[in-house]
Amino acid sequence: MDEYKQEFQDQDDVLFVRLSGQFPRELLRQQRNLFQPLIDACHAHERKKAIVDARDLQTDFDTMEIFELGESAVTLTRQGLRVALVARQDMIDRLFEDVAFNRGGVIGVFTDMDEARDWVLK
Repeated sequence: MDEYKQEFQDQDDVLFVRLSGQFPRELLRQQRNLFQPLIDACHAHERKKAIVDARDLQTDFDTMEIFELGESAVTLTRQGLRVALVARQDMIDRLFEDVAFNRGGVIGVFTDMDEARDWVLK
């Protein structure tokens, strides 16, 4: 099993984040927002736009966890961040997008990096 990694790279007014390895389930049980490291990195780099590449991430979220991730993702919008998530097709669950959107979140979910970049730079 590959170790979970988060890599941040500041590039052309956009913060690029690469997630890889097996997502640790213990992070789901913490009270902390899973998107807080992204929020903190955006603030530290003074960026309002981010692209998260999760194509190399291994996950096994259940329905409630996906629902909770959607709720947590709303904090990105509330922080004034425009974030595009890039994932493999098998990772995408419409529930995440619906929950975030229904709570006022604007999070783009893509399988193509170029589409994600175009969307986040709008």
